[in-house]
Amino acid sequence: MPTRDASRAQVGYISEYPHNPDRAAETAAHDLETSSLFWKAETIQRGKQTIYGNAWPKDFAAVAGCKQRVLDLHASGQLAALVDEKRTFAGLESVADAIEYMLSGEAVGKVVVRIGDP
Repeated sequence: MPTRDASRAQVGYISEYPHNPDRAAETAAHDLETSSLFWKAETIQRGKQTIYGNAWPKDFAAVAGCKQRVLDLHASGQLAALVDEKRTFAGLESVADAIEYMLSGEAVGKVVVRIGDP
């Protein structure tokens, strides 16, 4: 988890999607209005920290041009995905549980469902 001095990029948050009946309570639990940051693509400063809202460009064709750069950054170790390791999910039969966990608001990072041999 980034420290309060670190930069963060927020590009999505499934627990606060409109189909989540608990989204109002989960939004109220944060010290920032994260839905505004995301939907309005806002960027704010909080101390030394820069918090970026939805970083996706409005023109999704521009995303395709960034693919190789992202892959290169990942391959060099300069970019890593935050994977939630609090719960593990294995097999197709656990997909529904993994989605329920994502919607719970407890997940921090990507939720992985392992299929087949590791």
